[in-house]
Amino acid sequence: MLLDLGGLLYKVEYHRTAEALGLAPHTITQLLHDPILADYEKGLISTQDFLSAWQSRFPHLILEQIVKAWNAMLLGPLPSAEAILKELHAQFPLAILSNTNDLHLTIVEPEIQPWRKYLAGLFFSNRIHRRKPDPEAYLYALNQLQWRAEEALFVDDNPENVEGAQRAGLYACLMHPPNQPERLLEIIQSFRPLANSGR
Repeated sequence: MLLDLGGLLYKVEYHRTAEALGLAPHTITQLLHDPILADYEKGLISTQDFLSAWQSRFPHLILEQIVKAWNAMLLGPLPSAEAILKELHAQFPLAILSNTNDLHLTIVEPEIQPWRKYLAGLFFSNRIHRRKPDPEAYLYALNQLQWRAEEALFVDDNPENVEGAQRAGLYACLMHPPNQPERLLEIIQSFRPLANSGR
């Protein structure tokens, strides 16, 4: 079972970043499709390059405000997430595939450290140089895990990422609304024979 991180196990509210940047909440989709951000989340450019580009884009903000705004979406591990992972881990192999970046990982990685014992793998886009919804991101993770795509279930709160997983040959399910890890237990009931593969 391959899982997203933000919006699934870790609370994320993207509109907080849009508002901190002085943008309307509905503009967050466009912001998250910024090519500069895509390069940053693939580890192709440095944090300094990313911040320089965004400082040019948001000249009304100083560097420290941009960093604070970018991190404003991060609200911490969801309260039930570890218990859910523990329960799932007792039944299925688990791994995480997340689009992320150095600035966010500075905060997030220490917070999710206790989860590592439940995970067969933890794949961050900026470290594997592949980003969802590109099929190569899922296939890279599966190859490292030695899992077969046709036996793997992927869950994400982003429809584009679900579609990307399906293009890569995985079974995929959308979690909506986000930030409700308890729903993983409901979702897995529909895919139990599949999720049991790999043990």
